Amino acid sequence: MELSFILYIFAAFILIPGIFFVLAVFNRILAAGIAAIGILVLFVLFGIQFFTRDGNYVQTTTTKKWPISINYCPDYLSLLKISNNSFTCVDTVGVATGNTPLQKFNPNNTAAGSSTPNDSQKFNLHLNESDKNKRREAIINECKSKGLTFEHIFDGYTTYENEIPRVPGA
Repeated sequence: MELSFILYIFAAFILIPGIFFVLAVFNRILAAGIAAIGILVLFVLFGIQFFTRDGNYVQTTTTKKWPISINYCPDYLSLLKISNNSFTCVDTVGVATGNTPLQKFNPNNTAAGSSTPNDSQKFNLHLNESDKNKRREAIINECKSKGLTFEHIFDGYTTYENEIPRVPGA
């Protein structure tokens, strides 16, 4: 049992009756009871959060990388596998609004066109670019020209220095 847990329990034993007593002196017995029960619940909930059953402070040893994960495609675009090692992003919703927007692609409606996208329906992932900085710049420029955002990469105004992941197997 750690000293911080003992101090936490001590603070609960002082604060809960203290607030009850102060409100009871002003003849607010119902308010005193409600306040005491509410503070007790808060102490229990925070105690469960911050301390183990043995009274040791909970410490997390793992650190998480931010951003947690970045999509392979810009926001609201879908990753489409064209052939074995060929991937592209397509706009199935109709969100692109830039100077040269992507045309909306519907793979299920073969009457409207082919079941494979044409060049005006593809967002180039620049998978053939080996330098990650050049690839990142090319993707950001394509986002700018097509009026798209890419979470943790380009928000429409600002570019961020996060690395864009490659599609596995591409």
